[in-house]
Amino acid sequence: AIELAVSALAKRGGGLLQLDAGLYDLLRPVIIRADNITLAGKGTDQTKINFRYAIEDGKVAFWGLKDGQTIGPKTNLVVFAPPKEFKEFVLYLDGKQSSGYHPSMHSGNRSYLSTTAEDKLHHFTPGKHTLTATATYADGSTRTSSITIHFDPNHVDPTPIGRPDGALSFHGGGFDSPQYPLAQDGKRGSKSVTLAHTHDLQVGQWIFVRANETPARRALVRNACNWGIYRNYVVQITKVDGKTIHFDKPLRIDFPKADESYVMRLDVIKQGGVKDLTLEQTQDMWLTGVMFTNAVNCWAQRVNVIKCGRHPVYANFAAHCEIRDCEFTEAWFKGGGGTAYVGWEKSYDCLMENVTTHNMRHAPLFQWSAAGNVIRDSTFHNSDAQWHSGWTNENLMENCVITSVKGNGGYGYGMWASPPEDGAHGPNGPRNVVYNCDVTSQIAGIWIGGMNENWLILHNRIITDKGVGFFTKDHSFDHIIQGNVFVLKDQKSAMVQLMSPDCTGSEITNNLLYGGNGEFVAGLGEAELVHSNVHLQIPKTMPKRPTPTVPSIFQWQRQSQ
Repeated sequence: AIELAVSALAKRGGGLLQLDAGLYDLLRPVIIRADNITLAGKGTDQTKINFRYAIEDGKVAFWGLKDGQTIGPKTNLVVFAPPKEFKEFVLYLDGKQSSGYHPSMHSGNRSYLSTTAEDKLHHFTPGKHTLTATATYADGSTRTSSITIHFDPNHVDPTPIGRPDGALSFHGGGFDSPQYPLAQDGKRGSKSVTLAHTHDLQVGQWIFVRANETPARRALVRNACNWGIYRNYVVQITKVDGKTIHFDKPLRIDFPKADESYVMRLDVIKQGGVKDLTLEQTQDMWLTGVMFTNAVNCWAQRVNVIKCGRHPVYANFAAHCEIRDCEFTEAWFKGGGGTAYVGWEKSYDCLMENVTTHNMRHAPLFQWSAAGNVIRDSTFHNSDAQWHSGWTNENLMENCVITSVKGNGGYGYGMWASPPEDGAHGPNGPRNVVYNCDVTSQIAGIWIGGMNENWLILHNRIITDKGVGFFTKDHSFDHIIQGNVFVLKDQKSAMVQLMSPDCTGSEITNNLLYGGNGEFVAGLGEAELVHSNVHLQIPKTMPKRPTPTVPSIFQWQRQSQ
């Protein structure tokens, strides 16, 4: 019913799909591909969707494919299986193994295989074929399903099948152009790049700007992670002057020609939103509640998500999206591998505001090149804050309350940034900001792993049961740590620990240290300035949070522009 209504709205150019008060059963995921679609309930306490998609035990299911269907080279072939004790998938074409999926330690609770005829299945010939999917489980048992398809090398799906990422997925088309290499460096602060060759890019289109993680770059930042994406941005073209492309906002970091930087056109979905409803996932399937992919100016507001399969509301390859006035409670799976996150991934200039979470794994979070995002005025119960991977840069957390514990898969730090030697995540980038937050943790308050430049830690209260207030190592430099209240309950730790000698240039001023060992700075690194810090005993009543003269950087910057 939702798909039919969305199709009707799409023919009109978009509109509102209104759900009345009541309880709705959503039996399978819905993918929305049209612009300007809003799905709305009557309120989080009045409209509830129970997301009940599951694969019957003992079976596997082809997603979006029907027996006898005609497919083409780009048709998605997706198969789901029950996740409990899942071990591997194998896809057979006419009885011969053609593709497979075996989970790794970072695969989370994923129990699906997704491929295309042109991707891994190289043996298609025109005509009739049998596809057989077999899932194997830890006890050696198998589940199998087969369908007949007709392959036409010239066939193009009128509506792409896609792979559902969540109960409600807003999906843009994704990359739909060649890679256009830069003729010269894309400089931080520039609003244009010059391409090396002719192109077909036009005003109004969105482009993805990317620098590859070349061997030279890996060596420079000591990046031990050999996968993921690190330096990326999404911008909209405002002017085309030959090979020079102008866009709507300045680049936040450099995109060097030496690192094989390029742009690609990104086909996006625009102005999609969900509001005023509660979504509860009743089955253990590794699917997100609301997902925005290849999305611009999309949003979720006043949405409650209960026990998501993967993430509650999330975005990927997104820009200018918003998640506001929402509440997220619990997740089916918190065992690792990209699950139970609340934040921004491969997303740029997005806003999260007035969000409350309970028992997530990493919340709030930035990861995989996320840049220019803001998470503010939000409360995160029993999870840690993370710059989780991939050279995140120029993101802001402000006025957030974070209570960090280990029990939900968090690391126990109040805030954590992945180090360069981490082979699963790699280092994080420059100019991230923590402003006027209240952070309570079991171990070190803020732990950043290295290669970090010019972070601003301003006017926060950091309370730790055991460990330092701020820790960094491995060429982490030029930070400003100012106006904070540190409460170190163990009476043994320093306020700031600069672990290695290459941690230089930081300014540590006007902080109040309660408890700890009385040292303002420890370690082998040397601060540029240590001034006007005060050490006090921990009082019976917990010291209050700082009150900065400017309550919000976010609002100040908007008002100043």
